[in-house]
Amino acid sequence: MSRGQMYTLEALIASLIIFGVVVFAMSSSPQFGTETKEFTALQLKKYADDILEILDLENEDHSSLLSSWVEKGVKSNNWVEFDTNFSYISESLRQNLSIMLHVEVISPNGDAKHSYGPPPPEGAVSSFRVVPVSSPPYAYEVRLYLWFV
Repeated sequence: MSRGQMYTLEALIASLIIFGVVVFAMSSSPQFGTETKEFTALQLKKYADDILEILDLENEDHSSLLSSWVEKGVKSNNWVEFDTNFSYISESLRQNLSIMLHVEVISPNGDAKHSYGPPPPEGAVSSFRVVPVSSPPYAYEVRLYLWFV
């Protein structure tokens, strides 16, 4: 082989290596178009889980904020404290993160006992907590829906 052919072959191999590296780098980078929706849903789910978990942290008397709000609402059929507290949470989420919320309290027989906030759209993400109420001894489900505005 002559010297010119070797340089040509060397240039061809080098260009194939560079092309392979570029293709590999592009295929391993994140695909923003398809993963954005999934990431958003996952982030909202994490927010909803965290909100309910913090509200359901156990106090010294083995109750939680969430269980006391639900118990007061169920006993007196007066949900003012529940609505007031979720109004504060809703306002904070809307101002800081542009997130809306809807909360439902569902009785043991599956009926919606109380709800707060605008109805959730079709793509809203939900999370729930089962909240025991001491008298009468039932467990209510608190379902929280979140979505971006």
